[in-house]
Amino acid sequence: MRNILSFKFNWVSFLAILFLASACEDVIDVELAEGDNQLVVDAWITDLSEPQIIKLRRTSPYFDASFSPTETGATVIITESDGTVYNFVDEGNTGDYTWTPSGGNNFGTVGNSFQLDIELSNGKTYQSFALKNRTTPIDSIAVELREEELGQPAGYYCEFFARDPVGPGDTYWIKTFKNGEFLNKPSEINIAFDASFTPGAMVDGVTFITPIRSFINRIPDSGDDATDTNEIPPYEEGDSIRVEIHSLNFAAFEFIEQAQTQLTLGDAGIFAEPPANVPTNIISLDGTEPADVPVGFFNVAAVSSMERRIE
Repeated sequence: MRNILSFKFNWVSFLAILFLASACEDVIDVELAEGDNQLVVDAWITDLSEPQIIKLRRTSPYFDASFSPTETGATVIITESDGTVYNFVDEGNTGDYTWTPSGGNNFGTVGNSFQLDIELSNGKTYQSFALKNRTTPIDSIAVELREEELGQPAGYYCEFFARDPVGPGDTYWIKTFKNGEFLNKPSEINIAFDASFTPGAMVDGVTFITPIRSFINRIPDSGDDATDTNEIPPYEEGDSIRVEIHSLNFAAFEFIEQAQTQLTLGDAGIFAEPPANVPTNIISLDGTEPADVPVGFFNVAAVSSMERRIE
């Protein structure tokens, strides 16, 4: 009898607690200030034989899921230290300002400096400077067939080989394309200082270290479908892989490094630090009011590349 009464008491207590917990639920609408409508400059220029694009956008409110507003009607010019002028034109009125190489003349010369000038339709002006640093050639792309191990499925895995030139301070962004698709997850951002990750490694004039060489395989997220060959790491027969080594200024290296940290902040859960704008090398010539301060970056890169098909 005592057990029955105890059971009834516990069951009633549980229902009472459940009722109180549900009765205390309230929906709280958090009102956030929209903040300043800042100019966003996406100016990552290369010497590849393809149109070079500078994208001008505007920041949008945090909860606005629509595409960022475009900035049209601007005048965008890059001037090289040898006097060459590159005019970027927004022919489609889309906020994408384009310069197209012609006659086999790609963008810029290694060692030269470049000045970016932007004048918006409202008269606001912005400026930035960048140096085109050297890159390094890719010697080869190796392919290895591996069995399943440590949670990695069986398949073909790739590794590139390249040597950092002698002289400290070279920085790179290694980009990988699988079947023409850029591997652009935050975890797949692959940057190097000389032949290692950071300036403190003091590794110069040698072959890139193994982790950097191996970061050209697709890295799956925890929610990726293991049956989707575009998401799992291994390559398959018939796949193509292209690796590009883009030279960076040290400021651009720091920008990408901090941007990667910001993009992965969500993985820290409730202990994550609040995101903040990554420092830019673009300045406003009209003042330092919050609405005038731009975000984004300007870099001019020399690029080496190699492509291979998995046979």
